[in-house]
Amino acid sequence: MPKHRRELNTAMAHGQAPDRWSDLATAGEVGAGSAFEDQEVVARRDDAATACWYHATGALEVFQPGSDGRSYLARLLLAPNVICLKECIAGEERYLQTVRALEHATLIRIERERALALLMANPALTLRTLVEVSRAFCGAARLEANRLHATEGLLANVVLAYCEACGEPWDGVVRMRVKRTQADLAECIGANERSVNRILASWKAQGLVDKRDARLLVLDAARLAERVEDGSRALLHRGDA
Repeated sequence: MPKHRRELNTAMAHGQAPDRWSDLATAGEVGAGSAFEDQEVVARRDDAATACWYHATGALEVFQPGSDGRSYLARLLLAPNVICLKECIAGEERYLQTVRALEHATLIRIERERALALLMANPALTLRTLVEVSRAFCGAARLEANRLHATEGLLANVVLAYCEACGEPWDGVVRMRVKRTQADLAECIGANERSVNRILASWKAQGLVDKRDARLLVLDAARLAERVEDGSRALLHRGDA
């Protein structure tokens, strides 16, 4: 953890007011959680932005439409986070992105008015939330330039992020616990399925990846990471809410 964030945590710890959404959830201040299964939509782009969610456990996929009309994977989020809060604070009428569960996730829905009231009543929570929103924005800004990279670099970034978010040791390598088809991976990077099939076949021939039971195996993560053009691995965001 960076020094300035350790100092911020220490400063907040001296206060008695809650400074994390997890504190409010534990105290029962934000309602009961709901379980979401793999690829189940939590919030859909262009739906009315009437609430945010405290992301208590698991991981989420965030999809953003591109300028060419295709969607792409903008972030993978590891709990704890608060999602769709930016729309609530900014007064947006519609959600700007589509958020869905990766494998399994637990979330608590918080109506817009309740979320804003909690922020106004808890300055430490507001500051912590500002830090989290800023961290997420900085990660997204680093990632934005990657959209211009070659398809192979984009796909390598996505596969490595998925394996970090929902990978497990399997026979000496890493296996994704969720099933993702070539079409799913093509959607993640806003490419066509034929290009993804060609890259995966090339990687398999080079001993980088394989597939078992529709689950992708990463055989050599270090060599696969070399395909990420600038070394940026900002696709995965670990929350601290």
